[in-house]
This record gives sequence, structure tokens and C-alpha cells, in this order.
Amino acid sequence: MLISFLGCCAMTFRTFIFLMLSFCAAAAWADGVPQAIQDKAAELIPDRLPDSVGPTPVAGLYEVTFGTQVVYLFGDGQHLLSGDLIDLDAGANLTEDARKSGRKSVIDSLDEAGMVVFSPTDTISTITVFTDTECGYCVRLHQEINQLLVAGVEVRYLGYPRAGVGSSSFDTLVSVWCSDDPQQAMTDAKAGRAIEPRSCKTDIARHMEAAQGVGVRGTPTIVLEDGKTIPGYVPAGELIPMALAAASAIN
Repeated sequence: MLISFLGCCAMTFRTFIFLMLSFCAAAAWADGVPQAIQDKAAELIPDRLPDSVGPTPVAGLYEVTFGTQVVYLFGDGQHLLSGDLIDLDAGANLTEDARKSGRKSVIDSLDEAGMVVFSPTDTISTITVFTDTECGYCVRLHQEINQLLVAGVEVRYLGYPRAGVGSSSFDTLVSVWCSDDPQQAMTDAKAGRAIEPRSCKTDIARHMEAAQGVGVRGTPTIVLEDGKTIPGYVPAGELIPMALAAASAIN
């Protein structure tokens, strides 16, 4: 099997540490990992164990994951590779598969009770969307929500005010979450209609932390059930088969 490595170790160790975002603290050591590799992986970040360490299809190369961040250690325990590992024969990005698993763990750690959820009569697939009521493409996606629901795709919204805490978009999102009818308030806000200002305890700050772990850079960011992310608006006609395929892949 022909494998190629894309990437290099040019980043500084400080940058490497900064990128290692995590949502759990215990390492999962796969069978067949030499003790020297386990020890080196445990030392990469002070007071932070990797989420998993395991062999790759390449002899003498081991995958180390920290949340959605993935690096590789060579068998000598002295060399580290940062980049994507590609199986050319299969046309598969093995590193992206590991990232998807990390993203899924981040999303699964969130409480659905803290989301604004639009559920179909029969749910076949679920998408989780980082959204901002002042985002034009978020509005376009929401305008097509009925198409998604009819197709059996549940839409779970997470609050992600692009302008940050204390901004008008943050205040609007809080008001949506604190409304007596958050689904209708979300629809009204994205339609440009005024909603009653409200204040209460929400999970929006937690959603913003999760966005960092997932690697959100804008809204909407859509996370499919298998952890694949779609950075931006996708028409419902294209999104529905993607969502159904992701659900099928993990069931």
C-alpha cells in the first residue's frame, strides 16, 4: 500500500501546544504501542495526556490525537510529523478520519437540552449547526429548514456569535435561547423580526468553547453525525444526502 505524508514539523512547540485543544483527559493506548512512544506522547503537552495513541498502516509511525488535533510520532520517539496521512490506493485521508472522531466527541459532549432543536416527525439523521442570527448564510439555511425536516434531518443549533460576548448578536442569541418558544424566536430573529430581549443562563459560552475544539472559523458551520464539518452554507438539496450518508456510515 502506497502512503504519502503531507505536511511538516515546521510549527514551533509553543504553537503546537496552543493548537492541542481537548475535551477529555484520559489517554487510550492501543495495543502494540511501544512504551517509548507512550512515554513520549505523554510528554508532548505538560499535564495533558493525549486522547489516543495507536499504530498507523505505516510501519514505525504512530498516531497521537488531542481532541481534533492529530500528529504522528516515529518509532524512534525523537521525530514528530504534523500533517495529513493519505492512503493513495484507497484515496482516504486517514488524518481527517481521526479529526472527525475528535469533532464527534466534542459535539457528543454537549447537552442537547442546551440547544435549539428543530425535530422532524421521524429522525433519520441529525446535523449540529453553529449559528449566528446576524449571519446572512445562516438565514438562508434556516429558510430551507422545512426541506431538511421533511427529509428526516434534525437540526440542532448551537449559539456562535461571531462578534463575541457582549455583542448585539450575542444578546440576540441569548434572547432566543431564553424565549418561551426558542424555535419560533430563532425563526423570527433570522427573519429580521424583533424579539423580546431576555436574559437567563444558557449554554452559549459552552458552545463557543466547543467551536474552538471543532475548528469553527465562521457561520454556519455544520457538523454531520460522523464528525465531518461543512464550513458554510450548503443548499438543502445537497445537504440532505450528505447528512443521510453520514448517519448511515455510523449506524
